[in-house]
Amino acid sequence: MSLFQQLRRLYRPDKFQFEDFHTEIVAQVLKNSPALTLAWLRSIKATSLDEADHIKVSTQETFQPLAHHPTASRPDITIRLFVGTKAELIFIESKQSSTQGFDQLLRYAEHLRSAQQNEKLKRVSLVFITRDYEVAESPPLDDLQFQLNFQRTRWFEFYSHLKAHLNGDGLAKELKLFMEENRMSLGNRFRSTDLVALENFRSAKALMNETLEGEISVAARSILGKVSPIKKGLDQLNEYGRYVLFTYFDQGNFECLIGYWFPNENPDEPVSVGVILGCNPSTDTGRNVIEAFRNWTKQPDRSWATEKIDDQDWSEFRNLKSIQTFMAPADHVKAIKNHLLQLLEEVREFKAAFPNLPWGARSVDDVTVDQ
Repeated sequence: MSLFQQLRRLYRPDKFQFEDFHTEIVAQVLKNSPALTLAWLRSIKATSLDEADHIKVSTQETFQPLAHHPTASRPDITIRLFVGTKAELIFIESKQSSTQGFDQLLRYAEHLRSAQQNEKLKRVSLVFITRDYEVAESPPLDDLQFQLNFQRTRWFEFYSHLKAHLNGDGLAKELKLFMEENRMSLGNRFRSTDLVALENFRSAKALMNETLEGEISVAARSILGKVSPIKKGLDQLNEYGRYVLFTYFDQGNFECLIGYWFPNENPDEPVSVGVILGCNPSTDTGRNVIEAFRNWTKQPDRSWATEKIDDQDWSEFRNLKSIQTFMAPADHVKAIKNHLLQLLEEVREFKAAFPNLPWGARSVDDVTVDQ
């Protein structure tokens, strides 16, 4: 897990501003690496410069409203390129899950026009960068004398440049991991392994469903009280890289996950199968669960890993095995089911050993967790 993903967990989910958080990290990496900044800007045609004497990068810079503007403008990132006595100005507006504000890009374009006239800039550019595809057109300016260089791009394209310019920069490496964890590292080519995965996805999904439905979901419901429907598995896969049944306790501060975990980016890492009990250590419930975890593992013959318990980050008490472990028996589905049933029996024992934990299961629609 990246440092930034760990820091993210220190925020309350309803208070965390992902776009601003990500923007500040990106801006600092751009400051640290002028070569990356120039290579990326050239690739998206935001500049044609081969080199610059100086590059200035700032975030949330305020431009006071022009005469007809209702509000000031604050582009996410502002970049100034200087070559001798000439300069270029670039506004970058980033979107992750939000969408454009009313006339936002138009206001930015008008500020760029004003700046070009007042500061005698060689060129001005507006870059609209998104994680997911979003329709955006060049802002309509009724001014034939002004030429705005408007460019649309995606964060996965920036990611490809980031990978090529790590150069031992620890901050850039952490940003790379953070982008991988948050679905911003999509490539632009299908690998042979991707094609195999696509061709066999429905078959693999049916096998996963068979191992999680039926006996497993019945056992989980008997032990935990409630469990998510299998159709929620695709949401979990999309958001967290796991295909699981889940039960939340105490507003999502304590949870049980049952199923499959997929590697982030490295295809050499195996898919894991098992059960994870997780908790938020910043709450009373989380602290009580952690104490119970530690007491539980002192007993002999407990194979649950506790390396993800640190009293600060989201903590996990896990028993996962590589899916390759279950390939030797003739019946893979039966082997995986037996593994999960055994783990659920251990969860039952854990629950019986610590009955004062908040075992009242919440409906999957009652709570929202951010991991």
